[in-house]
Amino acid sequence: MAEEYRRGIIGAGRQDCSNMHYFGPGIRTIYIVHYIINGRGYFTRGSETWSVEKGESFVIRPFEQISYRPDSSDPWEYTWIEFTGKDHTEMLNRISFIRGDCVIGRIDREDILPLYDGLSGHREVLHGSFACSALALAILGVYADRYHKIGIHDAETSCFCAAKAMIQGNYHIPDFGLSSICSALGISRVTLHRDFVRACGSSPGAYLSAYRMERAKELLERGATVKAAAHSCGFSDQLYFSKAFRKFAGESPGGYGKRHRTVNAEQSDGGLFLQGRR
Repeated sequence: MAEEYRRGIIGAGRQDCSNMHYFGPGIRTIYIVHYIINGRGYFTRGSETWSVEKGESFVIRPFEQISYRPDSSDPWEYTWIEFTGKDHTEMLNRISFIRGDCVIGRIDREDILPLYDGLSGHREVLHGSFACSALALAILGVYADRYHKIGIHDAETSCFCAAKAMIQGNYHIPDFGLSSICSALGISRVTLHRDFVRACGSSPGAYLSAYRMERAKELLERGATVKAAAHSCGFSDQLYFSKAFRKFAGESPGGYGKRHRTVNAEQSDGGLFLQGRR
């Protein structure tokens, strides 16, 4: 994995195209991202052509028929990175595009050009350099932060993670429930249920109940009373808590606590005995 990471960055550089320098038609076998420092130009892939302006970027993928050229009245100057590594291509796949699937939106030069210049200044040691690989990832990360691709799965995962965090931070509150989550996140119960089932295979109600029961078990194992465990896990009715706990754990909370306190005491005695024989 370390060697794959080191091989990720292949090249970097900077080109002033006032002399009307162009490339193609041709095919490259690596990924290349160009950032336009000044001016404008045109990127062609297959039968489609896109205009790319100052602050924007365009992406070349392996084995695509491409060409690119500067605008005759305002020729571009650009900087670029070339890469093949898995980490870098995965980061590239997190970026959304404003035109086609190859033109990335505007990034202010002060936010990204120093990173490109950092790579261009180390061209002789690009291959095999952890530092240069990290700089390339940082460049792609700037794009991903600004133009993050939000797909259906990403949105569902984000909703699930936010709801799960709310449960873990509020399970001890008696009137905290699914309505609280939906209201805070601005989603419907249907959406909350769907995202939970897809993310973890459980309904949000079942997840909340199980989380409360697991925390109650931990408290009982540490010597908490049934009343204290119930109140600490969001149950104002101790009888209801006992019934729910028995259904979840297969025994009463009092019996569970007593059994685990006995086991812990035996393990503690055993540990002292073993320590005495060292």
